[in-house]
Amino acid sequence: MKNFAGFLLAGCWSLFPVLTSSAQELATNAQVFENLGLNCLGDVPHTADSLTLVPPSNLPYLTTTLIQHWQQQGTELFSTDSLRTSNSYYSLSWEISKATITYTRAGRKTLSRSAELDLRYTFLGKDGKFLVHDTCQRAFSDKIPRSIVGQLESPAYPETQAELAPDNWVRRYLEPVILAAATGLAAFLFFNLRSNRVDP
Repeated sequence: MKNFAGFLLAGCWSLFPVLTSSAQELATNAQVFENLGLNCLGDVPHTADSLTLVPPSNLPYLTTTLIQHWQQQGTELFSTDSLRTSNSYYSLSWEISKATITYTRAGRKTLSRSAELDLRYTFLGKDGKFLVHDTCQRAFSDKIPRSIVGQLESPAYPETQAELAPDNWVRRYLEPVILAAATGLAAFLFFNLRSNRVDP
């Protein structure tokens, strides 16, 4: 019996690092938007060896991620502010029309996290003509522990934050009381009516 208890305890301890690491590996809300943005724009300028970028002012971390992605592909990048040459380059501009995070209750200690990213982008050729002018909508959802929400949000970026789904105290506390009271009342009425029928 002692050996079994020791084996069970060792098994629980062996699971603890796995659970901890899986929580640490969850993407932050900003990283979720980065992944969605990469999915939308990462391959758009695949033919461009040099590219002028016209990014929006919001979601600057997405712009940084896109720049790193294209630089790793060997694309030479310019901004419209720094461009001081008569040479022509491909041009990519985009606007973020929607970036939202929502939480819904999935369990007593678990939330469903949903992210939506909508953007419009324009890709111009070296001659300034439209090559692509399109919209992109991407969504993502997963389940997260309620206790780590603060670690996944970035205070500097409002779009990475959302109101927590309210803890339904009615369901947790009031419903059991109501159910117990209703059961007790039903039992009382049943036996009371039964005794009335039996009594002459």
